[in-house]
Amino acid sequence: MKKESSMSQRKEPICSETVFETPWFAVQREQFPDSTELQGEPYYCITCSDAVLVLARTEERQWILVKQFRPAMREYTLEFPAGSIDSNESPEEAAARELLEETGYVCRSLQPMGMGRIMASRHPARGYAFFGQGASRSEDFQGLEQTEVVLVSTSELKKLVRTGEFQQLAGLALFVMAEWVLHQPIVREN
Repeated sequence: MKKESSMSQRKEPICSETVFETPWFAVQREQFPDSTELQGEPYYCITCSDAVLVLARTEERQWILVKQFRPAMREYTLEFPAGSIDSNESPEEAAARELLEETGYVCRSLQPMGMGRIMASRHPARGYAFFGQGASRSEDFQGLEQTEVVLVSTSELKKLVRTGEFQQLAGLALFVMAEWVLHQPIVREN
């Protein structure tokens, strides 16, 4: 049996306490006394619920984006639909719910692509990625205040990335995940 290296072993803090809390996230102070990197200092991490991120495409092969105000950025951003997973739902249920709530779209198929971390240095929450195909608009969608649905072609999305109008790096990673996990070309000019 191969011995596990110390780099792959999980470490638990000797103490952990919440030092700040909001309805959306909390800040934890943790102590890892045997960590040479921390030199005995406390470590602070941001905890929140796990989330989903949805790369969805309409029947007309348009990518579904959401334009919304982000107070932390102090500006409106263009993003793929995303949101928190409620305590009573699965990642798949959350992905379908978030897509519908934010955009009014329902996908013919919504495929899980895997789980990853967004900011592992400070944020232990998991992000679940989904690829939705054949999205169509629900007839009774009312829309969210301060949120706009934006449909773009692949070439338009590439232009938004090049000009800095689309800055969601985790969203761009979805294209790689979709091609690698689903084994099909996803990014095509249209």
